[in-house]
Amino acid sequence: MITKEELAQVRAKAKSIKAMVIGDAMLDRYIYGTVDRMSPEAPVPILSHLHTTLKAGGAANVALNLAAWGCRTSLAGLVGKDDHATTLKSLLEDHQIHHKLISVSNRPTTVKTRVVASSHHLLRIDEESSEYIYGEEETEVTREIMSFIKDEQPALIILQDYNKGLLTESLIKKIIDYCREHNVFVAVDPKEKNFLKYANVDLFKPNLREASYAAGKALVNEDLPELSKKWRNDHLITTIAVTLGSQGIFLQDETGECTVKPGRSVDIVDVCGAGDAVICSLALGLLTGLAPQKGGELANLTGAYVCSQSGVVAVNPDEIAAWLS
Repeated sequence: MITKEELAQVRAKAKSIKAMVIGDAMLDRYIYGTVDRMSPEAPVPILSHLHTTLKAGGAANVALNLAAWGCRTSLAGLVGKDDHATTLKSLLEDHQIHHKLISVSNRPTTVKTRVVASSHHLLRIDEESSEYIYGEEETEVTREIMSFIKDEQPALIILQDYNKGLLTESLIKKIIDYCREHNVFVAVDPKEKNFLKYANVDLFKPNLREASYAAGKALVNEDLPELSKKWRNDHLITTIAVTLGSQGIFLQDETGECTVKPGRSVDIVDVCGAGDAVICSLALGLLTGLAPQKGGELANLTGAYVCSQSGVVAVNPDEIAAWLS
């Protein structure tokens, strides 16, 4: 198990790292209440509203996780010309996250609204556009993001892809080419559409479902060593990490492979945001010198922490450290 001293070293080194997240930023809205009866109008529950909470979600939550580790953090993404964009920017600024959220008139800010009663999700409402930018809009967005990268000069870039329209094949290539030219550690949390467009990256972290979609079949753990080796060789990937839910995480690089089982059991409250915490801790662990096994142990801990909380939350390194005491 990763030690408290190793965790402290990652935290100390993270404070000197400039990190950037590029991807699909979202606003998470939680509507909380209680349910005591069914509607007489239809067979649906009636929620007695208690309160509503707004949080930064998607790529914005990844940025919050990096900031929680102590990184000087920035975020690039798309938003609409609406009040939700203003709210999201304010949430980021509350955590000292520098942002380039580019307003696009023909799409809304992505908002995920979850209706929750007694920790049970009753309903999720999505307000979004998944249409990819193209033509002059893609050219202008690409120009702004590349300029933002050059101004910020991060040492770590995480590409957080939810297939919501920002990370086109062209933009992906330009960002990665910049990272390779300027010795920037680049980590990817992929989704199905552009899965195999990510090449020449330091860390590639799909979950088992996403990997199965890319492979064209339902994968089992025994398939991962051979498949990961092929993907690493074909796409020049340094480290592949496939998250396995309650079974932990499979990691492979040129030195070998391992499956890191969870070192701590928790009561699962909500899995939302666990992947965001995992890619941040794993990327920071590898970048700051942890071996893959230790990086996997840290990733499992942070994923477990998020799953033990209600709603999308960023990791709390102090509480993780307390777990290791």
